[in-house]
Amino acid sequence: MAKKRGTHHRSGNEEVVIVLGTGVSGTGYLGGLAKTIQEELMEVGVACNDDMQEVFDEVGKEAAKKLRETSPVNPRGSQSGRYAKGWVYERGKGTYNNRGKIHGVVRNKTDPQLTHLLEYGHPLIRNGEKVGEAQPQEHISPVASWVYNEIGERLEKKLGGN
Repeated sequence: MAKKRGTHHRSGNEEVVIVLGTGVSGTGYLGGLAKTIQEELMEVGVACNDDMQEVFDEVGKEAAKKLRETSPVNPRGSQSGRYAKGWVYERGKGTYNNRGKIHGVVRNKTDPQLTHLLEYGHPLIRNGEKVGEAQPQEHISPVASWVYNEIGERLEKKLGGN
């Protein structure tokens, strides 16, 4: 007889990240905003891309700092605070490639597998039986919302919007 699983099965590869810029797919609000700005200001050239990357870098670093301050900390154990300390901003690889994509990622470098579990909650399983539910501890989505709003405002200021 197969073991019962909880309502949530994790592959171990889930990670919640905040993507700044066009990224790989160029989808979503932020990707669309950056893409539109790049298309409209293509004549300005590299200076526009430099300004946009500068804004992404500033906001990304601030977002990582906010996540380090607001992330849940396990008061027990020898690795207390390891998850909270793991938030970093990384400029995307190939930032100035031939397509002109500019982006960065705010992610948890030390414990990426915990981001999904802590943000959305999960069942507690002991010996194949569900014994409870770990409540969600939203700490990424408020920072992600702040990032999207902040990037829009800063890009408008930096690029001379009204």
